[in-house]
Amino acid sequence: MADLQATAEQFARDLIAQNMGGLMMVFTPNGMMQAMALQQQLAAQGGQPQATGSKVEVIGKDGEDSLAEVTLLGADTAVTLSTRWKEDATGWKIDQIAVKV
Repeated sequence: MADLQATAEQFARDLIAQNMGGLMMVFTPNGMMQAMALQQQLAAQGGQPQATGSKVEVIGKDGEDSLAEVTLLGADTAVTLSTRWKEDATGWKIDQIAVKV
């Protein structure tokens, strides 16, 4: 099973490539609901900036969950996503996601 760093890096690559199949596999039901709400929020603000690169930092643990920040880098902007990950029998899954302010 992949470690969290590798899984979070793949998540960032899937976000940049808009690989919906890959993205669907990485969320818990709770995380998926938050991701959909976040996508609607970004669309209402003019859309998600086009990312061309990323940076992933595993922050540590909070109880049984692991925390990571995924920064999407674009030509003129950077957006950091705070994520809370849970590990189950199939691997790491995002249970919470929000834009870091």
